[in-house]
Order: sequence, then structure tokens, then C-alpha cells
Amino acid sequence: HPNPKWNGATMRDSSDYLVNTFFAAVRKKLNRDGLRWYGIRTVEPHHDGTVHWHMMVFAHPEEIDTIVSHTRDIAIQEDRHELGDDITPRFKAEYVDGSKGTPTSYIATYIGKNLDSRAVDGIDPKTGKPRVDHETGKSMAESVERAIGWARLHRVRQFQFFGIPSRQVWRELRRLASQMARNPEGPQRLKDDAMDAVLAAADAGCFATYIEKQGGVLVPRKDYLIRTAYDLADELNDYGEQSVQIYGIWSPLIGESSRVCTHPDNWKLVRRKPEAEDSARENGFDLQGGPAAPWTRGNNCPRVQETDNNGTEQQEERPALWPQLPDGVDVDEWMRSLKRHERRALMRSLRDKQAKNSSDEMQSWTQSRKQQRPLPDNHELLAKEWRESAESLGLHIGEQQMQHLLRGGSLYVDGSIIAPQGFEIVRKPDTRPDSRITQLWQRLSRNHGVNSTEIRHNPVSSYLKQLGASDPEAAARLASTLQ
Repeated sequence: HPNPKWNGATMRDSSDYLVNTFFAAVRKKLNRDGLRWYGIRTVEPHHDGTVHWHMMVFAHPEEIDTIVSHTRDIAIQEDRHELGDDITPRFKAEYVDGSKGTPTSYIATYIGKNLDSRAVDGIDPKTGKPRVDHETGKSMAESVERAIGWARLHRVRQFQFFGIPSRQVWRELRRLASQMARNPEGPQRLKDDAMDAVLAAADAGCFATYIEKQGGVLVPRKDYLIRTAYDLADELNDYGEQSVQIYGIWSPLIGESSRVCTHPDNWKLVRRKPEAEDSARENGFDLQGGPAAPWTRGNNCPRVQETDNNGTEQQEERPALWPQLPDGVDVDEWMRSLKRHERRALMRSLRDKQAKNSSDEMQSWTQSRKQQRPLPDNHELLAKEWRESAESLGLHIGEQQMQHLLRGGSLYVDGSIIAPQGFEIVRKPDTRPDSRITQLWQRLSRNHGVNSTEIRHNPVSSYLKQLGASDPEAAARLASTLQ
């Protein structure tokens, strides 16, 4: 029987709820109260395919009870009435019992049974019987295979560390160490001794030492020594936007002088050129009369394409011949008099001309964007003056944001545009159409509790939830129909 409370949510929605609603709320609460934790979470499926977590958490002994209390309150706050006095179906916390095993053995059990069934297949030496999953009642090997298939099908991240230094920085440091090893004539260490110690730990593959040299655990992220450095991409993406890409590493505690590039090359996917020897074996030839119109509605072939004597495709397009408008003739009557292939040739020519003009405009705009990238000669003085001006407006501009402003960019904050004007920072209202739409959704959310994200990304689930609030029986009938 369908659950009358089901609102059309998918398995992925249950995972997103735990990540974006539950875990995000816990992190915000702990950060506001100055509480620190770190650990790992693993993901497993329920009997109905939804997500549940196992977490191993470490914290200061005097703070652990408060952390557990905050986490429990956030976990059970939604639909609290359905739990009654027993909240264990929603949340359960236990201290690690040293007599039963170490924290490593506890979490290794959940990691192992979600990686490979061979590790749990066969006979349990303690009982002399096949290993059985106590949660499903099936053999452990079968449960592992099911969990792996479930995670791959729904693209669920099965393991996630939190509260420790960045794994992206770890990867960039190991990349940098490999680049230094391949270039023995270049620098073999970083200028700053503390940063070089973190690099050495990453190069040696010792993650524990890497955490220690970065600043340890149970500290704010801003206190880590090395962070990932980002920069604006050299080329626009497919949507004409200038995105952000990884530049390398840097230390906020030292400043811009500590930036080190780990991505000196930009790679691009290009179409492979045909091999000469393959084309020589199978020479092509042109047919007289050109390509004929397709019999079907669609044609995946290029509009104008021919081959040379060696069978290699020629990409240069021949100029399309289209009918000319005679003098003194009505346009409407002339269009109706054209044959089908003449109308197609005319529309093709107009589209190609428009596409070429758009391409030229995009190329010129790209060049203008690139000309804004170099920093001005007095960028240090400008940065100092702009920070003081921003502080007078109650704004804090970070290092990456300042680099963006120095290169001619603007910042969009809370419906306003933050931009430099001479030696001052000014705030102007953001009148872009997309900004107005965002402000409208925010107003609906603030005044009427409308979840714009759910409406835009999952309209069926949102409608079922609204219908269930007013007519639960109608919502249940609609949900069963959608199933």
C-alpha cells in the first residue's frame, strides 16, 4: 500500500535532505556555538531504498554532550509527533566501548561491507556459519552487492570525511611534488618552511602528518595553513560565462606571494584528425548533383560536405545559392512562389549569417574580457583604499574577491552590485532580470514559506506536498497514480 505521506520524493531527494538540510543545519549550529568536531559518515540503504547514515565523530570531551544534543534536536525536529517517546528510529548515539573494539574497527566494518563482497564472503571463523547481515537477514555478501549497485545507480557518495583539512589541497600538493620531481633543474622546495613541511608530508603519503602540519583537527578552517587557490578561466564556457578554475595552492596566513601554480597547462578536447594511411586505402569520390534532401524529418549529416581524392572530408562550406528577390515584386507573393528546396536554401543562408555575426560578437566580447585581466600597476594601493571603503559600508572583501575587483569585475551581494569607483567602493542596486526573479523567490519564501528550490527542481513533489496539506486523500490517490 502506498504511504499516504509520500510526496513524490525520490531516493536522491532523501540523500539531498540529509546533506543539505540535516547536516548543513548541524554544521551551522555548531559553528555559531564555537563547537568543533571531525569524523566520517557512511551511507547505506534502508529496506525501502532510502538513505541512512552511520557517523563516527570525535570532539573535545567537555563538548561531546552538547554536540550530541544539538544533532539529536535537529534530526527529530521534523514530524516530531510521529516518533513519540522512542526517537531511535530517527537518531541513536552511542559512545565507543573499548572492550568491544576500537573506533577504527567500528567504522571499518561499515566501510568494508560497502566496498567488496569478497571481504565478507565465506564462513565466519567465530561462528562457523556464513556471515549474515543483521539488518536485512540476508547473507553479508549479497547485502554488499546490493548496496554497491544501489549506490552506483543513484550516484550516492558512500563515504565522506568532515572536519579535517582539505583533500583537494592534499591532491594539489602531491601534484606539485610530482612536477618538482620531473623537473630537477627547478625549485625542489617551497620558500616558506611551514608550507614546505606540509608538502613533504603529502609527498610522503602520510595523511596524519599532513593534518598535523596543516594545523591539526578541531580548529576552524580559516586557520589551516594551505588552501586551494582559484583563478578566472582563460576561456569562456559553452554558455558564454567566465568560470573559476583551480590555479594551485596558497597560504592566507602569508598572502598572495605564497601562490604556487600547479596547473600550468590548459587542456582542450579536440576532434581527432583522420590518419593518412587509412584514408589512402579507401579513396572517396564525389557524386554529381550534390546532396539530396533526406527522406526523414531529421538529417544528422553536415549541410555542405565533400571529400577530396584521398577520402578526407573537406570542412570548408560552399556558398549556398539562394533565390534573389526581383525588383518590384511583393515579398509575400514571392515567398509563396518559392519551391521547397529554395525556401530551405534561403533559411539556411539566413541562419548561417546570423550564427556568424553572433560568433564574431562573442569573440570580440571574449577579447575585451581578457583585456581586463591584468592587474593595474597601483593594485596594492587600490586594494588598501577599497578595503577601507568597504569596511565603512559594513562589507568585508576577501582576497579572491579583491583580485576579481582589481581585474575589472563586480560583486553581487544581497541584491546589490559592489563595484569600485575611483578609490572608493560603491553599492548600487542590482537591476538584472535574473536578480529580480531571485528576489521574488526569496520574498515568497520569507513571507509565505514557499520553497523555490523544490518547486523548480522537483515540481511534482512540491505539488503533492501542497495538495497533501489541504486534501490528504487526494494527494494519496495522485501519488498512487504516479507510481
